[in-house]
Amino acid sequence: MIVRRIDGAWWLIRQVDHAVHAGAVSDAWKAGPFGGEQITDSLRDATTRHDLGWSEADRAPRIDPASGGPANFTLIDEARHTAFYAGAVRKIAETDPASAYLVSLHASGLYSRRYGWGGLAPVDWTSIGEHGRALLEDERSYRAQLAGRMDPSDAEFEALWRSYMLLETFDLLSLLVCLGVDSGSCGPVPSSPGQWLNLQIERRGPWGVALDPWPFSGSELVVPVPARRLETERFAGDQELQAALAGTEERTQETRYLRG
Repeated sequence: MIVRRIDGAWWLIRQVDHAVHAGAVSDAWKAGPFGGEQITDSLRDATTRHDLGWSEADRAPRIDPASGGPANFTLIDEARHTAFYAGAVRKIAETDPASAYLVSLHASGLYSRRYGWGGLAPVDWTSIGEHGRALLEDERSYRAQLAGRMDPSDAEFEALWRSYMLLETFDLLSLLVCLGVDSGSCGPVPSSPGQWLNLQIERRGPWGVALDPWPFSGSELVVPVPARRLETERFAGDQELQAALAGTEERTQETRYLRG
């Protein structure tokens, strides 16, 4: 779960809903000045399903013992995280090997400083344990198998590089407004063929950011995301949290991107 504390209440957004939100951002990007043929069907699918592995964890959120509130997804342990990410990659491969390849890169990138893309704080390599290192080795081998099932144009280095960098960008753009992370910029962001840029970011309230250069059409982009709001400050345990969440009606929260 994505967990936020706003105005004395907990806001919770499922990871799978954040991924769908990121997919909507990729659709809007495709219609903007830097989109077009860069946003392939497989990139769109990978963006929409890059957090498929979180489905089970989303259904059974846990509390953070330190705060007594819902535990943010960033607190999940490495063994559990690597296991379900690897499983999701293989599930996606059943329908789209190119999409699975990108999600595999995304999973591996979490343990590899995102291969040079910057915008979110990277995991310190020295803190990665045996499960993270095993994931890197296993996914490297699995991607070699996937490459043989992909269209050669999808497996070409620059195409993969650009698609991966865009996937990370769409993930961040969603997390900026769903999680409320702070980031002043991100990049490299592929723009026109053979070109890339750094995207400048400015916070505009808890659910909005301004971007420069502006990557969408129009002057504002509004993307809804399902969310739940819990008033209880502390929970006695996981079951109490899960019961409260089940008894809370889902609402639609609007997120906004504005021209910087």
